[in-house]
Amino acid sequence: MILNYFKIAFRRLQKHKLYTAVNLVGLTIGIASCLLIGLYIINEVSYDRFNKNADRIVRVVMQYGEGGKQVVAVTGTKVGPQLKRSFPQVQSFVRLINGSAVIKKGDEIFDEKRFLYADSSFLSIFSFPLLRGDTKTALDAPNKVVLSESMAKKYFGDADPIGQTLRINDSKDFQVTGIIADAPENSQVKYDFIASFTSLDASKTEQWFTANYVTYLLLHDKNQVSSFNKQLNDYMLGVSKNELHLEANSPLQYKLEPLLNVHLRSPYDGLEPNGSLTTVYILGIIALLILVIACINYTNLATVQSGARSAEIGIRKVLGAQRGQLFNQFIGESFLLTFLSLIVAIILALVFLPYFNQLTGKVLSFSILLQPVPVVLLVFFCALIALVSGSYPAFVLSNARLINILKSGLRMTSSGGAFRRSLIVFQFFVSVCLIISTIVILQQLHYIQNKKLGYDKDHVIVLPVNWRMRPQYEAIKTEIGRLPQVISVSGANAKPTFVQWGDGITADNGHGKINLDIKALPCDLGFIKTMDMKLVAGTGFTRADLALADTSDQGKNFKYAFILNETAAKDLGWTPEQAVGKTIEKGAPGVVKGVVKDFY
Repeated sequence: MILNYFKIAFRRLQKHKLYTAVNLVGLTIGIASCLLIGLYIINEVSYDRFNKNADRIVRVVMQYGEGGKQVVAVTGTKVGPQLKRSFPQVQSFVRLINGSAVIKKGDEIFDEKRFLYADSSFLSIFSFPLLRGDTKTALDAPNKVVLSESMAKKYFGDADPIGQTLRINDSKDFQVTGIIADAPENSQVKYDFIASFTSLDASKTEQWFTANYVTYLLLHDKNQVSSFNKQLNDYMLGVSKNELHLEANSPLQYKLEPLLNVHLRSPYDGLEPNGSLTTVYILGIIALLILVIACINYTNLATVQSGARSAEIGIRKVLGAQRGQLFNQFIGESFLLTFLSLIVAIILALVFLPYFNQLTGKVLSFSILLQPVPVVLLVFFCALIALVSGSYPAFVLSNARLINILKSGLRMTSSGGAFRRSLIVFQFFVSVCLIISTIVILQQLHYIQNKKLGYDKDHVIVLPVNWRMRPQYEAIKTEIGRLPQVISVSGANAKPTFVQWGDGITADNGHGKINLDIKALPCDLGFIKTMDMKLVAGTGFTRADLALADTSDQGKNFKYAFILNETAAKDLGWTPEQAVGKTIEKGAPGVVKGVVKDFY
């Protein structure tokens, strides 16, 4: 009987090609959109859940400055070891720092962007499979490195890399001690190389500050986070007072973030930019609305088509067809059309997945949906779509009275017409809302792309300067400056788009001392000219200012030269003109040379 329902349904869909095509396209686009958005959402909410110890791993976040206003997801080198020594709750710790490195093998040189330094406990705290090598010894000594599976293939092909050496930054030879599986997309920790943390000079001393390292702790009990946070707070108050001699209103503090909360619920970026829980919710709502529109479209078209089926329904009822049999026949058409749409939607999603990855910046794989549980959920989801979108038309068609059909054909009741009109109104309302949202987003993108940022971003080329280039920096700068296409050359610690250097300054504005937490951008001569920033008072740096940075005699004669922005001058209680020539303390004294217009 069921096979007969589907056979008749297939014949009808084949006969009414336009009706079938419109519904198929609508449902296909809706389901394909949901599949792609679903891949993104699954990736976001599953971050780091592959770790067996995920519920016992916490990230240490550092708070400092007046009132703890400065918060960063990096720490000094002392945090992990000291907390392990001081608190029985801590089973283990790992410190990480990610950066780029120049790798040399034979005559070939590569600039690798994902070079990670980590303590030897990395391999036991996180659940990245070590394919070759010993977990206990792979990172237990200086100058050891573990390669990802992809990098092992890149550098050594089919040869065995274990025991081979790679020249890192043209300064040290690192021995390859293991091969580790490539990091999954839904991991905060991504790597191509993992080198032993003890290879760094910073590992030789333990410091609370010099915060460059992401520190994770493995706790004995996942339920200890809240109580441990309170104990840690009290402990650091004592350290700040007795060891670091910090003022009472500016203690050094740490708080713990559960690993599974970091990606979507933490405002502090660590090894990679965090995601947004709000974005996940918004995308989920958008996917649902797209699907609702497709279902309403099918319901309306199927209901409108009901008038053309009066003869078919009348004959079936005359021949003894029951209401349940008619309902099953019509709902069968809905199921058949929905599952045909699912098949086409999967093909469409596979075709557009590379473009979707490019749009989102992810490397999503459709294999996520091919696991047993997602497959069952997908089939159930499509059955639900078929039931929701097909129930009302099937109910209308199967509930028609024979006498009414024989008299005047199948007609919609006034209540049924009102319901259909309300569906159309809702469909148009949702469509208009989505279109308006799209227009707003496009306007925002246009605004971002064309906003005057306070510096020139269109005519500036940024070139990285690594440690090998630094001794020749002035020569390189001079040669670049001789090119006829180059107007100006300068250098800085970072790009204006991403200033990470956190610091603090103190100044006396005539009404008392003011402590100000700042973001600092150490830069070379000519930086303001090169970036086309606007000085509102004073001058830029000169050679004489560089000479003030006297590091001889243990820096006893060291002095700074500062350029503030308008906001910093205002926060210190000065106008731009008043700020020029004033003295500021930042460990050593310095004079304000100029004030630059605020930039974004």
